[in-house]
Amino acid sequence: MTTNSEQNQAEDLRIYRGKTLTEGNIPSAKEQQKHLKRIPAPPPWRIFSYSQSEGEQNEKLPQKREKPDPRALGFVVDPFAADLVNAAFCLRRPLLIEGIPGAGKTSLAYAVATELGLPGPYRWSIVSRTTLKNGLYDYDAIGRLQEASLIRQKKGEGGEIEEPSIGDYLRLGPMGMAFKLSKKNRPAVLLIDEIDKSDIDMPNDLLHIFEEGFFEIPELARLKSKFEYVLPYRRQRDDSEEKIKIEKGFVQCEEFPLVFMTSNEAREFPPAFLRRCLRLTLNQPNDIDGFWTILQQRFNSETLNRLDEPAKQLITKFLNKVKKKQGNLATDQLLNAVYLLLENGQDLNEERWETLLATIFKPLQG
Repeated sequence: MTTNSEQNQAEDLRIYRGKTLTEGNIPSAKEQQKHLKRIPAPPPWRIFSYSQSEGEQNEKLPQKREKPDPRALGFVVDPFAADLVNAAFCLRRPLLIEGIPGAGKTSLAYAVATELGLPGPYRWSIVSRTTLKNGLYDYDAIGRLQEASLIRQKKGEGGEIEEPSIGDYLRLGPMGMAFKLSKKNRPAVLLIDEIDKSDIDMPNDLLHIFEEGFFEIPELARLKSKFEYVLPYRRQRDDSEEKIKIEKGFVQCEEFPLVFMTSNEAREFPPAFLRRCLRLTLNQPNDIDGFWTILQQRFNSETLNRLDEPAKQLITKFLNKVKKKQGNLATDQLLNAVYLLLENGQDLNEERWETLLATIFKPLQG
């Protein structure tokens, strides 16, 4: 018979446990809250505008139960990655996740948000033209001027008009949304994807935001009103358009969001930027058993039983190409090959299948 003490010792009480998620094993809201309450108080140098009364109030808010994002399901989490995620929760520091394309860098952010029921991930995809302001908010000044012009035309030259509300033309960006929605024991998840593609100044531009936990919206700060309601960032089509209250043009996080920044290791970052990050390199498995574990999470057991030997042959071919070091190969290339083998690989003769496989397994570099 197991004692209560032994049961407690066996229970995984970490904030983030790194579960491999399926639609049937996502933790309940009550279980999610139990683990989120284990987030400790922030270090003295990482306290922002958090107040105890606000935090307690926010815990009582009902949480929307969303359909899980497919990118969160079936992802096998490395134990060290789970440890670093928990360190980021405790230290209120962003995670810089490095690795080749297809290693699962973005999937980690979706898996964490889904296991713990956190808002997000609010995904900010970076390109060379991206500026810091793109992540904070977007203001359509031209659209507002055009609307005001149409109103004047309808009223006539002599009539007084009411200017269109600025809040109808100002929308928070993914970073602004994550900062605004992060609460005690429930930080939002921000995914800054492929930060290595950014302009050379972007990492330094982020330093102030990461250190201070706030930003100002000048267009709102100039208004005479004490607050304005603005449009929220939308991750997907059915997200709410309910406006968000911004006081005096100032957005400050009550709790630092959980920030994931992905990099394909295409560039070096400034030391001052790296000092403020927790760094994680995601590597692919290096043996058949490791990749087989991934396949078990992505395909049902009946499928794998049917493809047992052919799938393991694919893994062997994949590993042989990786070991030749003639260019990087990503795990999702192997998944694509297994899926094609399942769907129509049997319809191709050996020569055509090998030609198709050579294209799927084409190295990402070199």
